[in-house]
Amino acid sequence: MTFQHIIHHLDKPHSWFIVLTNPHTELNTKKKLEQQGFITYVPLVSVRRCWEGCIKEIHIPAIARCVFVYATDENVLRMQKEYTILNPQAVAALYQDQ
Repeated sequence: MTFQHIIHHLDKPHSWFIVLTNPHTELNTKKKLEQQGFITYVPLVSVRRCWEGCIKEIHIPAIARCVFVYATDENVLRMQKEYTILNPQAVAALYQDQ
């Protein structure tokens, strides 16, 4: 995704939404959404894992099953045909009650 592509899409009102994915498919979903022209974000964390006595550092999603998408309301309606979409305000309201 180029910087010009992002600038071109900022003239319309956008919000951040959360796309729920299947387990361990966050990066594939991110790539698919970017190919469709969406601005996406998946925060990653570095972890060390041991395979057959060899320690490797890998990057995994910090928030399981979530891809953040910067989109218009029209785009969200289009995405809802394929994905479950959460509005961040709704998620924040859930955590405020705890």
